[in-house]
Formats: sequence, C-alpha cells, structure tokens
Amino acid sequence: MSHLSLYERLRRAPAVRRLLRVPVVERVLLPTRGDRNIHKFIRYSMVSGIAIVISQAVILVCTWAFGFSGIAANTVGSIAATPASYELNRKWAWGKHGKSHLWKEVVPFWALTIIGFLASTGTTQLADDMAHHDHVTGLARSLVIMAASLFAWGVVWVVKFVVFNKLVFVARAADAAGHPSPGGAPGAGPEPASQALPAAALEASAPGR
Repeated sequence: MSHLSLYERLRRAPAVRRLLRVPVVERVLLPTRGDRNIHKFIRYSMVSGIAIVISQAVILVCTWAFGFSGIAANTVGSIAATPASYELNRKWAWGKHGKSHLWKEVVPFWALTIIGFLASTGTTQLADDMAHHDHVTGLARSLVIMAASLFAWGVVWVVKFVVFNKLVFVARAADAAGHPSPGGAPGAGPEPASQALPAAALEASAPGR
C-alpha cells in the first residue's frame, strides 16, 4: 500500500470507514454520492469550502499575527490551499484515479488558479490600501483583506467548475478502466471516491508529483 497517496490510504482506513457509517455523516454526504453534474457540483462546492477555510486561516494569521501586506498574505494563503484543492477536486469531486496528466490536468488547474490569484491579489491590495488610508488596523484590517480575497475568488468560481467538468477532469477510457464511477454502489470493488471523506485536505504533497 506504500504506493498509495495519503488520500487513498486515509479513505481506506478502518477508522474512516467507521466514521462514514455514522448516521449524521451519512446524511451530510448523501447529496455528494453520484456521478451526475449536480453531484460533482456539490462535491466541488464542498472542496471550495475547505480551500477557503485553509486560505482564509492563513491570511488571518499572516496579516494579524505577522503584519504581512495584503499581497504577501494572499500569496501564502493561495499556495497553502492549492495542493489540497487539486487533490480533492481530482480524486473526490471528479473521482479521477492514477497519475495526474501534466498538460490535461495539472497545467490547466494551475493556470486557473493563477488567474484567480492575480484577481484576488489586486482586490486584496486595494482593500489593504483603503484600510491604511482610513487608519483601519488589527483584526478589522485582516477581515477587510479576507473579504476582498473571497470576493475575487468567487468571481471565477463558476467558471472554474465549467472548465474542470468539461476540459480538465473529463473521464478518459484509460482512466476509467478498473475503477468505479463516483456513483458506484458500495462494496462493488474499491470504495467510490464520492463516498470517501475528503481527507486529501491533509495532504502536503504537490499536485504534479
């Protein structure tokens, strides 16, 4: 099992399987189980929520505790959230398996991430300048910068889903061979990705590995 990613090892762990059988957890994850676009969109939305928590927590720490500028804090937050976002979107939201394809998956994903980063960088710096001009400091300044970052990422959010669904994470015959779809029934071979707890948020490896 040493060749498996942390995501794969965690979702197959007995403790995680037991957690997924808890009634409350089953009810929460029920809308994510399936292979229709609506199911992918729900999983994509949940992944976005996880990425937002990571990036915003990092931005808060960088600006409030260390006094980073808006640009610096947004950069660190984006870098911290992107690997988990890639792993969760690819393996959980779209149920992809195997090694990532550099030009069809990794490069487009990072290109969209860079576009979102550039947009958020501009808005966070603008928010930081406004806060400085109005003598807003401390936690209030951090919240203004976090809100600006969220707004910018939100603008490209729907566009990213369409591109991921139609171009980046489309199913290929070689990829689908031997692997169940995210809507597969439990017990039919390996556990479907849509039934796995999104534990790849903990993975620290880069998406292009």
